[in-house]
Amino acid sequence: MSNYVKEITLIFSENPIARAYLYLLIKKKLFANKVIYLNNKIIFNEIFLKLRYYTTFKNTLGYLKSKNILSLVKKIEEYFNLDKDFLIEMYKFENIYKLKNIEFAKHPDINNKLNINYFKNLKEENFLNTNNNILKSILDTKKNFYHIHPGYMYKVRGADGTLNSIKYHNNVGATFFLMDKKIDNGKIIERFEKNFKKIYFPDSLKLKTSDLYNIWFSFFDPAIRVFLLNKMLSEDVSLENYKNINLSIEENNYYKFINKSELRDLFINIINFA
Repeated sequence: MSNYVKEITLIFSENPIARAYLYLLIKKKLFANKVIYLNNKIIFNEIFLKLRYYTTFKNTLGYLKSKNILSLVKKIEEYFNLDKDFLIEMYKFENIYKLKNIEFAKHPDINNKLNINYFKNLKEENFLNTNNNILKSILDTKKNFYHIHPGYMYKVRGADGTLNSIKYHNNVGATFFLMDKKIDNGKIIERFEKNFKKIYFPDSLKLKTSDLYNIWFSFFDPAIRVFLLNKMLSEDVSLENYKNINLSIEENNYYKFINKSELRDLFINIINFA
């Protein structure tokens, strides 16, 4: 059984997080890593894949045509020491074909009984999850499911991790942890946090709040997660290297999604609109 992050199996759901992790594996030349596409298709059908891709990233691909938004993307890459154009190249459709070992799960719901049987029969033991569903019955397979949360656990748990980190703590961070049936509550392998500095984004006041939110979670959110994953891959971190955390003195907060009425003011506070 493999116990290193560099040999983990990626559970792929079509979203920015999965695209970021997939592209990082390509950049690291980890072509042998298994990727499990979480859907009920049993054949690698290009029409299906393209339909899912363009449906999911219609807005994101539109953002990448804007010079102002591209300038923001480049600043986010610099902020997290990502390679030039990483956050652009990760959205190329054809990246899905560059890993050799890819297969489909049996159902789009990871907790579905078909997937429970499917995962039980896999020889792999360690999985990096990118699915948005809360893991429940799938954990009964006794496999190890890991996740990168966009907040410094346990100080920042719950929804809108990056935004709540900035709102309440004026920092950003991420945590790689072993998932259990409680939300953002498992054993921690690695984590980091740093002070947040405003990012210059010219003409962004012209955008709707919903677009600012989507842009944030298309680029900043996956960037902070892939920054931590890249660090762990570079350091060849073991999945058995749990942090010894004193929960009696550790700050522990659970945050909900930020109210839509507060989002505009929050973005004004965290982005330099000059």
